[in-house]
Amino acid sequence: MDKQTVIILCGGESGEHEVSLQSANSIIQYIPRDRYQVIPVGISKKGDWLTGDPLFKNEDDPSNISLADGLKSVRLEKGMLDGRKIDAVFPVIHGTYGEDGCLQGLLQMHHVPFVGAGVLGSAIGMDKDVMKRLLIPIGINCARHRVIHHWQKEWPSYEEVSRELGKILFIKPCNLGSSIGISKCRNEREYEKAVGYAFEFDRKIIVEEFIKGREIEISVLGNENVTVSVPGEIIPGEEFYSYDSKYIDSDKTQLKIPAELEPSVEENLKEIARRAFIALELEGLARIDFFVKSNGEVWLNEANTLPGFTKISMYPKLWEYSGLAYSELIHRLIQLAIDRFKIEEKLKRNKV
Repeated sequence: MDKQTVIILCGGESGEHEVSLQSANSIIQYIPRDRYQVIPVGISKKGDWLTGDPLFKNEDDPSNISLADGLKSVRLEKGMLDGRKIDAVFPVIHGTYGEDGCLQGLLQMHHVPFVGAGVLGSAIGMDKDVMKRLLIPIGINCARHRVIHHWQKEWPSYEEVSRELGKILFIKPCNLGSSIGISKCRNEREYEKAVGYAFEFDRKIIVEEFIKGREIEISVLGNENVTVSVPGEIIPGEEFYSYDSKYIDSDKTQLKIPAELEPSVEENLKEIARRAFIALELEGLARIDFFVKSNGEVWLNEANTLPGFTKISMYPKLWEYSGLAYSELIHRLIQLAIDRFKIEEKLKRNKV
């Protein structure tokens, strides 16, 4: 069997650049080499597409990993990378320009199969406000929230918002991942600081009520036929699961797989994860994050369309416990991308 040529695409211009390199480094190590020819490509913080062997330096030090020096510039065009035919792209660029539909649109225009949601699903999954607008009407619980736009002359005051949403609030950029730009506040001073901080990362932010509950995550896989993993639990070592506790000082955070839940709660979580995946126009993969209250109520927090993908990240670990090994998961995702591409290429939308 001829090997398929796959680009592992990482890096990018967002604040999650280093996290992306960690995910890609792991995929490159574990992708089935009997099935795939791998071309590692990194996008620099300036937006340059680069390749080389090795692609990384300090790859054994997650806090200092970076793209190597002296890499070669490459160009993607119409299914080819510098004249070499590409069978699929596995993008692991988290955050802005990688997870928000921008990269997906570029890859689609160049007629390349790619892992993960398309343009619409990626954009919806990235925007915490729009996501809620689709989920709440179909009966999925989401934290109440207010939206603040950068063009508003005056921000709603803490007193006003807290009357509606409660004394403890979370302030978040609408379009960002890995808990970047997020703050928890309890008074006017903290609120003003948090709003200003969130606006450093996005033009639209949300103010959310505090949901007290266990942090439960479920991995979802598939296109038309959707399957879900066992649930896992995040036990943060800080007040909430921040960027530092995810990637820098992760020793303080505990991952419990499987989460200890009543069977009825677990089934409810899995069904909501399936429904949310479909409602948000997602494909390929997603990690759906929840809060579970002490009374068993399930509240959806967010959907991550390109979750962290190191061998110890929650998405693949949940699948590993569910019986799908890391290397086989990588293979399954690439084939899902190719299957979708074959269907899309038969459409007449770009033909006369």
